[in-house]
Amino acid sequence: MTSSIIIVGLLTPLAISAASVPQPGEIRIFKDWAVGCDNRGTCKAVSLVPDDGGASYDQWAGPITLLRTADGSDILKIRALFPAKDIDRYVMTVDGKRVDTGRVVDGDYPIEIVGEDAKKVAAAIVNGNQLVITGPNDSHLTQISLAGSSAALRYLDMQQNRAGTQSALVAQGRRAFEPRKSNIPVIAVDQWEASQRTPEADDIVEFVESSKCKDDRYGVVEDQAYPLGKRGNIYRALVTISCGSGAYNFSSAPYIAEYVENEQSATGWTFTAAKFDRQPSWGGEGTDPLLVNASWDEQDQTLSSYGKGRGLGDCGSAENYIWDGEMFRLMDASAMPECRGAYDWITTWQAKYRKIEQTAATE
Repeated sequence: MTSSIIIVGLLTPLAISAASVPQPGEIRIFKDWAVGCDNRGTCKAVSLVPDDGGASYDQWAGPITLLRTADGSDILKIRALFPAKDIDRYVMTVDGKRVDTGRVVDGDYPIEIVGEDAKKVAAAIVNGNQLVITGPNDSHLTQISLAGSSAALRYLDMQQNRAGTQSALVAQGRRAFEPRKSNIPVIAVDQWEASQRTPEADDIVEFVESSKCKDDRYGVVEDQAYPLGKRGNIYRALVTISCGSGAYNFSSAPYIAEYVENEQSATGWTFTAAKFDRQPSWGGEGTDPLLVNASWDEQDQTLSSYGKGRGLGDCGSAENYIWDGEMFRLMDASAMPECRGAYDWITTWQAKYRKIEQTAATE
């Protein structure tokens, strides 16, 4: 038996460097359906409230989604989201023809159809015009427009290289499907030694007076400081300063505060705009980063931004980042560009992380 020392996160073939810029997938709209994929090839199609609104909106109680992986697992799930209180069974029809029935369960997805049943429902969706879900005694649960569903699922087939294969949902053929390797990126995280040192309130107030957010602060403002740790005589902290607010979105600008402990001279705290491998979508690339409805997990040192396009939360964008010791690295991203009732957003990026540490490996 032999032992060796490895650096977790650095010597793995899936590790990505800090210079790598994440490229979240694109979300496309086809009439009353949205579809998009993440970097692993997992795709999701989501139904939307009909574009023409009108009476169709009155029958809407929530979307249905179709999720499919592109790797060897070939997971296919069709889910329905709607208020399911005191409902135990459902019937799903497409253009008046029953395509599925079963039990309604508690949880975020009262209906989840998988495997061969999901393939049958998907085939009906592609060729249908309207999907209706009813409960006991024909009680109405939700009504879905299928306009654009065929184009959305054809796009999904193309993104997963299924077009012309036996596994395609729309453009089926004889060619065998070759699953893609789902190599999820791994971020190397170098967290510093724990420390609770952060800037004092006076330090933050003084900095705010010279910041770009000075003129966007009105009403009740709340600035925050979170410790990032120490290395040697250097201390760092994350500082978020209020930078404007609306009815349901509260903006904040993230900065990294640094303090060098030196007995010979007191330098005080310095503040620089936090670095991101990919900027939060709310502020956009090429500008100082801006977070919306930000939250911070001190234990894992993860930072999130969640910008809503409107109060219902059925559109917008969200990102989660991890602090790798020098910058914030994108862990996952999701979005919904259309404000049309789809509060189940589409994931466009996924990554994992591993802390850099010496780990004994035995053979």
